[in-house]
Amino acid sequence: MKQKFFFLCLCGCFLTANAWAADIGFRYIKSRGEVLCGTDLDSETYAYKDEAGYWRGIDADLCRVFSIAIFGRSDKFRLVNVKENQVNSAIAHNKIDIMLGNAPGTASQDISGKTTQAELIYYTRQMFLAHKNNQATSMEDFKGKKICLLNKNYDFYNFRDFNNKYNLDLRPLFFNNQHSALEAFLLKRCDLFTGNELDLISIINHLKNANVQIEILPEVVAEKPIYAQVLKDNQKLRASVKWIINALALAEKQGINSKNIDVFIGIKDESLKNLLGFNPDVWNKFELNPDWVRIAIKELGNYGEIYERNLGELSEFKIKRDKNNLIENGGLIGAQSFF
Repeated sequence: MKQKFFFLCLCGCFLTANAWAADIGFRYIKSRGEVLCGTDLDSETYAYKDEAGYWRGIDADLCRVFSIAIFGRSDKFRLVNVKENQVNSAIAHNKIDIMLGNAPGTASQDISGKTTQAELIYYTRQMFLAHKNNQATSMEDFKGKKICLLNKNYDFYNFRDFNNKYNLDLRPLFFNNQHSALEAFLLKRCDLFTGNELDLISIINHLKNANVQIEILPEVVAEKPIYAQVLKDNQKLRASVKWIINALALAEKQGINSKNIDVFIGIKDESLKNLLGFNPDVWNKFELNPDWVRIAIKELGNYGEIYERNLGELSEFKIKRDKNNLIENGGLIGAQSFF
């Protein structure tokens, strides 16, 4: 009987210790003094340093937001170069805390990987890059042509579905990495190259002085939701990332922006009092700075301002908000009240 009691106690202690160890919350982040965000730094699309050494790009701004929420200031972050196929390992081994960038979630990843999708950040579109051909008027003109791409990645499966649906008989030429695939395309070993609209626009902009005649075709291969991803077992971080991103969209929905944030005092709406930290209880439960929304919006803006500066009309990409608009404005970005 004593042995059985000892065994049960040992199991209970083991399970409790495992549960405690699994949901690490912000312990690693706060102990190191900075939040680590994964992104694709090679493309200089999602995050890059300007001539003054200041980080620009959608992922840089989002990582600043997380820094403000956790530490109360925007400079306690570091961006780490992580490829799409490295996300699971990078998060599992604590090389990053949050994955941003070009990392769409998949069903296989959700069920068997170490990561989970914390919250939708934005939608992007997978499209084709082609050598300019004034004779081509539709995808039928590329039927049977070669396309450079990676094997068995997210873009490949989208391409395969598109290719089969429209009976294009496009012939894949596979490469080990995106850089090699693009290089082969530019050397005209392939007629087409596929990738995120953001990346394709960035490629064209970088080559505009190189006398390279390429263009993005109007056809959309697939709409791709891009998520912030975290360690599956870290439920506190997952919930925090979800509500941090929601806070930016909720601020836009309520008409709160970088120009008027200082006038939102003496408000009576309970959700807004919680959101802006005038009632600090909810953000305190997340172990986040109750004032972070006011700090972040004054410095970086709400969801719409961050989008327009980095992806929209104020950026080099000039991508219309479309699906990235709030639901109230005809898009797919939702904003929940904060209680």
